[in-house]
Amino acid sequence: MRQMAKHEELPIPIHNTLDAVYGDSSQLDEAQLRFHRLKSKFQQVGHPPQLFSRSSGRVNLIGEHIDYEGYSVLPMAIRQDPIVAIRKHDDGDAEKVLRIANVNDKYQICTYAADPTQEIDLKNHK
Repeated sequence: MRQMAKHEELPIPIHNTLDAVYGDSSQLDEAQLRFHRLKSKFQQVGHPPQLFSRSSGRVNLIGEHIDYEGYSVLPMAIRQDPIVAIRKHDDGDAEKVLRIANVNDKYQICTYAADPTQEIDLKNHK
């Protein structure tokens, strides 16, 4: 019986273009708009992102929580996929913070200390 690879043994795919991920369909056009919108929102907080990351969307048709008990599940890929923009702050003397924003303006920007023991002045962070 063939053994499955462990998670840490699987390579993380890295692409420089969206068409390598989304193909050349209408899904590519939609993705380009989403990534552009995310990049624009990211730049409102400071600098352009250094990288983007995405995860393919999926739903469990059966077994939302039964997989924890070792029972079968039936996941299915869906078209929706979450994307994030990431940038590491270059200044070594700056406070280490994690800033989370959403492209939907109904959600406010949240700032958290990257080090749980670090105290930050949230009034100075947007």
